[in-house]
Amino acid sequence: MKLFLFATALFFTTLMQSQSFEVESLISDTNTLGKVNGFVFDSESNNEPLLFANVSLKNTDISTTTDIDGSYFLNVTPGTYTLVFSFIGYKTLEIENVIVSSNGTTINNQTLSPTEITFDISSLK
Repeated sequence: MKLFLFATALFFTTLMQSQSFEVESLISDTNTLGKVNGFVFDSESNNEPLLFANVSLKNTDISTTTDIDGSYFLNVTPGTYTLVFSFIGYKTLEIENVIVSSNGTTINNQTLSPTEITFDISSLK
């Protein structure tokens, strides 16, 4: 029984040590973030939502994809960014000077157009 109690105490002590972090720093970081959200639509299909389109912040590692209703959501530090919207077969769209403020929400809805592929068969012989 003593061995069982010792093992249990050791387990919980190790668990508590491995989970130590400062709650205050976690809360203060979330209070300084801003939000960017919106919807991405397809211009060819009467502005239907564009599922799984890529939305990213240029020159950063921050990105997401739209969900089944075409919406996206990003948490970022306050600043001025360039939003990049892309999807295979569609023209990539860059929106510059998107301002994100602390504890604020910036809404940015966009519509992507399909890429037009032209092919001149007269050059073939």
